[in-house]
Amino acid sequence: MDPPSNKTRIPLTNVSNNVSQRSQKLSATCNDLSEHPRKPTSAPYDETFFLYRKCYERPIGNEEDPFNHLSDEVLLHVFKWLPKKTLLRCGEVNLRFNRVSKDETLWVRMDLSCRRMKTDALSDLLNRGVAVLRMSQASIVRPSQCVPDLAFTQRTKLQYLDLSMCIVDKDVLQALLASCRSLVKLSLENVPLNDSVCAEIAENRSLESLNLTMCQGITASAIRAMAKGLTKLQSLNVGWAYLSSVAVSELVHNLTPYMLRLNLAGCRSTITNEGLAVLVKRCPRLLELDLSDCTQLTSEAIQLVCKLRKLEYLSLSRCYNINVTSYLSLADLRSLRFLDLFGLMSENAIATLELSFASVGINKFYHSSVARPTVGSRRTSIWGVRTRE
Repeated sequence: MDPPSNKTRIPLTNVSNNVSQRSQKLSATCNDLSEHPRKPTSAPYDETFFLYRKCYERPIGNEEDPFNHLSDEVLLHVFKWLPKKTLLRCGEVNLRFNRVSKDETLWVRMDLSCRRMKTDALSDLLNRGVAVLRMSQASIVRPSQCVPDLAFTQRTKLQYLDLSMCIVDKDVLQALLASCRSLVKLSLENVPLNDSVCAEIAENRSLESLNLTMCQGITASAIRAMAKGLTKLQSLNVGWAYLSSVAVSELVHNLTPYMLRLNLAGCRSTITNEGLAVLVKRCPRLLELDLSDCTQLTSEAIQLVCKLRKLEYLSLSRCYNINVTSYLSLADLRSLRFLDLFGLMSENAIATLELSFASVGINKFYHSSVARPTVGSRRTSIWGVRTRE
């Protein structure tokens, strides 16, 4: 038997009656509210009748920058794949982007060839640590002709500078070179110079390659300053610079003995056998020598050249006073690999000469490459160093 329970049992019929009575009361209340609506009150508990949607959107001013989760190293790695124009625009986003975008590793190489640059913009660019700069056929101008002071006030880190055929005032060029003291290779082809500019060139004691082809305004004093100051110079091109006899004399007497490549083409009446003898004695390590259009040279020059026991390339194009048979003496020069004699012999004579020099290439190069930044169709590098990322 089940144990007796102390709880009072309620009949099921009573429960049903109670439920029906409550339902009737609730219906009456609802009808009453519909006929007599309650006036709104300002009581706090009335707000419980409203449902609010939770908003997860934050105000614009309090948005969190997703780049804050990236370190400067990661951001720098992203920036290095951007073009330089895009990189400049990134520097205007915020202070952090501006700081990272000016990192020196992003501005090592620049190619501004055929561009028009103002001095203040160029100065700001160089202050970012540019080491390789190509500005061939570019124009460097001042912001205003009324501004006497130039913006090149800081020492740059330039090592490779190509200003070939660049349009620039001499005082601007002087100010630019005055900010450079670490140049290793420099090209000023077809750019007018003066003594002040040449003096600034001579202050780059680490300069190894200098291209002054077709440069006007190079005086004897300028040649003396550069020849004595540039003791580490290995490649020099002064072809068609129209040097005077005094300037050529200063060059051959003061040139560094470590010279390896030299171009004196176009010195029609200023270099003689006597000057060549001084040059051969002073620079016995020459590997390349271009004496094209030096019409004062005679057959004696061949005997002098044969004393350069390491010479690999020789150009005597259009040296009309040298006897053709004298070139056979070059067979004693075992190191010779290339010989240019344009405008001197017929094709049959060249073929006969090639038989005598089986290991020497005759008339292989129309233009000299001594100290020049670009050779052939290469336009993305200077002296073998890339100018674009």
